[in-house]
Amino acid sequence: MQGKSIIFVCSLIAAGLSLTALSSASARYEEPKWSIVRKDDQFEIRKYPRLVAASVTVNGVTDRAANSAFSILAGYIFGKNSGRKKIEMTTPVTQETGSTKIAMTVPVTTSINQDSLTMKFYMPAQYELETLPEAHDKRIKFAVLAPQLYATVRFSGRAKEASISKHTQELKDYLNTHGLVATGEPVVAFYNPPWTPPFLRRNEVWLPIREAVEKKS
Repeated sequence: MQGKSIIFVCSLIAAGLSLTALSSASARYEEPKWSIVRKDDQFEIRKYPRLVAASVTVNGVTDRAANSAFSILAGYIFGKNSGRKKIEMTTPVTQETGSTKIAMTVPVTTSINQDSLTMKFYMPAQYELETLPEAHDKRIKFAVLAPQLYATVRFSGRAKEASISKHTQELKDYLNTHGLVATGEPVVAFYNPPWTPPFLRRNEVWLPIREAVEKKS
């Protein structure tokens, strides 16, 4: 189910990006201004600045859940807000899944089938919480995200379940090799409009980390 949801979200993101794109395929979208702390081939440790984000959490990880989450957030930036104001689309659009865990015999845990999906749109840098128009849909939550260190891995192609799983495991292996500890669940980031050829697509998996690392020259 989760894999199908991720694939479906990719197509939804592509559709949303196309709504705000110019007719030219070279249209660009604002991206958070992160800095590189360390780089090893396709792996990067990045410091993301303080960000303002709009998010929505829906029950389930099915295609319907992903569709609902994207539609709610897209509706907000396309004018379903108190000022009927259109807000520029930014990249990436990120998705996280979560589940409620029930402790069994230590150290075994199991997940019940009440999974959730959280999708985030990062607001353009010009906005603060106070200057964003109020959302008509009260399921949308706004937050200021503190600066965060992420380990990331970038890959091209279509972000299918097998590819995402493969690169997530590679990122976890990278953390283990360098003595880094993840402090949260993987985040999948999508960047491209629909006309982008698979070999030029940018997809990423992020893992928040705790340990500070020295900048590598």
